[in-house]
Amino acid sequence: MAVVAFVVSCGINRPAKANGNPQLLTGILQKMEKAHMDLKSLKAAITQHKVNVQINIKDTDLGTLIYKPSAGSDKGKVRIDYTKPDNRTVAVVGNSFVFYQPRINQVVKTTLQQASKNKTGYTSIIGLDGSVKNLTRNYNIEYVGEENINGEATTQLQLTPKNGGSLQSVAIWVSNRSWLPVQQKFVEKNGDYTIVKLTNLEPNVKLSDEAFVVKYPSGTVVVDKI
Repeated sequence: MAVVAFVVSCGINRPAKANGNPQLLTGILQKMEKAHMDLKSLKAAITQHKVNVQINIKDTDLGTLIYKPSAGSDKGKVRIDYTKPDNRTVAVVGNSFVFYQPRINQVVKTTLQQASKNKTGYTSIIGLDGSVKNLTRNYNIEYVGEENINGEATTQLQLTPKNGGSLQSVAIWVSNRSWLPVQQKFVEKNGDYTIVKLTNLEPNVKLSDEAFVVKYPSGTVVVDKI
């Protein structure tokens, strides 16, 4: 079961053919960077599909995402409240990672790095939680083309990690209206993939820092791995 995270073309793992147009790509990245700079907060519905091609298992998770970027001394914040197939909450504030599972009466507290290493399923939403400068530092980026996603015109980019890791590639679709990511596909080297889709985007809504604090009842088992 995946914990955080962009499937629309289920079962198709072949990377799209990139279009070598550096001037067009530069313009797209500039628009994405401006959208990132203008974004003060975000609320959206999230749908996440995790496909294990090795054993042919597909998991689908639905929920709500809220996000505030880092600003000055304030740390970046992400929270996802999953509602299907069961209730779970993931919150990331800076480097702190909290995963609450009411069904088993347990909350895990650890660092973001440890959460990634322990395969908790957390996948940062590329293009949302960092600047374009960070993207170009960590990935080779190519323009793929235009695509309609659920009635919305989008631009698809293909990202290839520069420094190895578990990912083979990342495809990202950004809205041609807001230049924010609306869909991503993470393909692992073993062929497994995760697709995360954001819908009903509400940029710059009022969100308090308290909204990112995960609350749980007394008696909950706390696993502290920090």
